[in-house]
Amino acid sequence: MDLSLYDWDTIVLGLLATCLFAECVILFVRVNSMRNKMEAEAESIRTEELVKYEKKRNELEMLLKEQELEMKAEYEDMLALAKSAKREQDEKLAEIKTELQNAREAVSRADSEYGRYSKMKEDYRKLAQRYAAKLSEISKLDMEDIRREAKLEMERSCLEDMAAYRAEMLEKSKREIDERALRILGESMQRLSAQVPQAYSSTVVKIPDEAMKGRLIGKEGRNIRSFEAETATTLVIDESPDSVMISSFNPVRREIAKAALEDLMRDGRINPATIESAVKSAKELVEQRAYDTGAAVADSLGLARANPEILKLVGSLSSHLSLNQDTLEHSIETAKLCSMIAAELGCDASLAKRIGLFHDIGKVISDTDLTHARAGAAMLLRCGESALVANAVEAHHGEVPASSIYAVILTIADTISATRPGARMEAAEGYIRRIKMLEAAAMSFEGVANAYVLQAGRELRVIVSPDAVSDVVAHDLAKKIRAKIEESVDHSIPIKITLIREQRFSEIARVQG
Repeated sequence: MDLSLYDWDTIVLGLLATCLFAECVILFVRVNSMRNKMEAEAESIRTEELVKYEKKRNELEMLLKEQELEMKAEYEDMLALAKSAKREQDEKLAEIKTELQNAREAVSRADSEYGRYSKMKEDYRKLAQRYAAKLSEISKLDMEDIRREAKLEMERSCLEDMAAYRAEMLEKSKREIDERALRILGESMQRLSAQVPQAYSSTVVKIPDEAMKGRLIGKEGRNIRSFEAETATTLVIDESPDSVMISSFNPVRREIAKAALEDLMRDGRINPATIESAVKSAKELVEQRAYDTGAAVADSLGLARANPEILKLVGSLSSHLSLNQDTLEHSIETAKLCSMIAAELGCDASLAKRIGLFHDIGKVISDTDLTHARAGAAMLLRCGESALVANAVEAHHGEVPASSIYAVILTIADTISATRPGARMEAAEGYIRRIKMLEAAAMSFEGVANAYVLQAGRELRVIVSPDAVSDVVAHDLAKKIRAKIEESVDHSIPIKITLIREQRFSEIARVQG
């Protein structure tokens, strides 16, 4: 091919035309492809929207149907309620009509009864006038005198009835009060678990050896005199092996002396200077121990804050005995009884418990000439306790009048705690004297053969002669013995009186062998 026939421009233009044609073909293909794709996408979108439309339409149709059903149900319910209300109104209207008819009939009957009553009243008035005239004629008195006598008679009759009714009501109230008091005391005593105190013995201190006795006595008795002067006690050193005894009526002093003596024996140095130092330390130790004991007791009873001096006195009660009863245990027991009785009576149980715990602190106050009740009350007032608490403590033995019910509660609780069986031990002389008085009271009656006191004074067994006392007389004799014992013997526990009347017949058979 001869290319010379064509110039380069023609060739370039041909090539460009060819490229342009190819681009046009490619563009046309792309356009067709894009149009097909767009048509497919449009069809897909149209189909999807159509599906959504159908779904939405179905949902709306279901919602409309549900609402239609709900509205129909509500309409039916409202229609039923309306029918029910109309039926109730009809029934009420019928009842009202019936009641109205009954009321009209009642008015008619009332008018009729009123007319009959008016006629009877008039007849009664006429009869009363006739009766009064006849009564005046018979009694020769005018009408005013008759009325006056009738009023006096009615007044006397009413007063007699009122007096009988008043006596009946007072007797009933007394029985109810006695029954309630017995119930309260019984329940309070049952709820309290008390311990029987241990037997009291002298304060005895063990010593390591016999040589310690000589060191305690000292040269020419110097140490023992110094010890007794510092502690205000008596140190008894006798033939008892390995022990010495501390004697004093003051339990606090005995406790101080015991602590000082134990401290001296541990130290080994015994002379007037060490004795003075040991006694001083023992006093501080005993006071601190007493305060700790009192604070522990107050905390165990749940009492509010108290003065340290009072707590110290309460703790000191642990070393004090009243007829072998631990005074601190007695005070705790009394506090619990006061609380229970006050709760049953609707009073302040905490205040009653406080009064019960503090009521015997005067027993450990030595520097006073007052009784323990008055000394304790004075101490309570000085330590900031209320006048009500002080009066209850001061009045619990009847030395001053009681200003509140708490003094009565304290007296009852104190008596229960002190006189219950096993609480306290009598002195030997008093016990023997009481036994003899019981036996003498029984033997003073004619026909009594013998009398024995059993069970530590709780039972009196009387044996009478069957020839002098019959069965009928024996029963009366037992009552007479009981009455005489109640009058002549001071006792705080019940005594059972058993009277025995028996006849014995015996024969001796002699058998020859």
